[in-house]
Amino acid sequence: MTRRTAVFTVIVSAACFATLGVLTKWAFAHGAEPMSLLAVRFAISALAMGVAQAVRDPKGLKVSGAEIGRFLLLALTGYGAASLCYSFAVRSIGASVTTVLLYTYPALVSIIGWLFLKERFPPRRLAAVLLTFAGCALVAGVFSSNSRLDPVGLVLGLGAGLGYALFNVLSYRSLQRASRFTVMTYTFGFSSIGLGVIAGFAGTLPTVAKWDPTAWLAMALIVAVPTLAAVALYLGGVRRMGAAQAAVVSTLELPFTVGFAALIFADERLGLLQLVGAAIVLAGVVLAESGSPAGEVEGVAAV
Repeated sequence: MTRRTAVFTVIVSAACFATLGVLTKWAFAHGAEPMSLLAVRFAISALAMGVAQAVRDPKGLKVSGAEIGRFLLLALTGYGAASLCYSFAVRSIGASVTTVLLYTYPALVSIIGWLFLKERFPPRRLAAVLLTFAGCALVAGVFSSNSRLDPVGLVLGLGAGLGYALFNVLSYRSLQRASRFTVMTYTFGFSSIGLGVIAGFAGTLPTVAKWDPTAWLAMALIVAVPTLAAVALYLGGVRRMGAAQAAVVSTLELPFTVGFAALIFADERLGLLQLVGAAIVLAGVVLAESGSPAGEVEGVAAV
């Protein structure tokens, strides 16, 4: 694979990841509910990732008890929590605004690394953090007197960013010992079990049996496109161009999401100030990730 092909592969991966919000919203419109939707999505994805790893290297699925504990932590406090916040935020404030808020995660990774891991916090990263949150404020309408953004949705969107930031920080050590397919097999599996239990107690799990064919089509596309295809394409690009540079290119997910959502849903179209805010967030993300060591951006690129 040439470098140009690798760049193109990561761009296509970003476009695949960008369909998640739109497909999730489509599934909700046809009777799906966030917790049960995620439980089913993660169960299917865990099975697919496990099969892929078994084909590549079946021994890679054998991990230590300590790693099992780390994967459980990744699922409960990181990926699963981020995905749950993301899904409820999409239902509350839409895919476009939620994705912009999700992209606070590189800035939050920098802050977590500085506060708890004694990592450097150079002026470039400080500028990136300030840009990111200033852009989010514009998207959220903080400076607008007639803003109608749901504050709960805002908190959930930022919660998705925080959860994904924790996943990126916590997954670094696991990804040094196991392949991404192994990490995601266990993370998806534990996330599915946890969310399935919550959905069971909440009484929403039985609603899966009532999904109409369109909801199941949306689920199939969620698993096929923004989960499996996106991850596979991203991994292919990472192998050729490195994790740090691939992460920068993958930030195209944000404008792709805004474009797809606006094209399909009339209520997803952002105003001029919101578009400016989204562009500022994107600039902050690129600034934060462009100088990151490879290990700091090793998480899978989206929820």
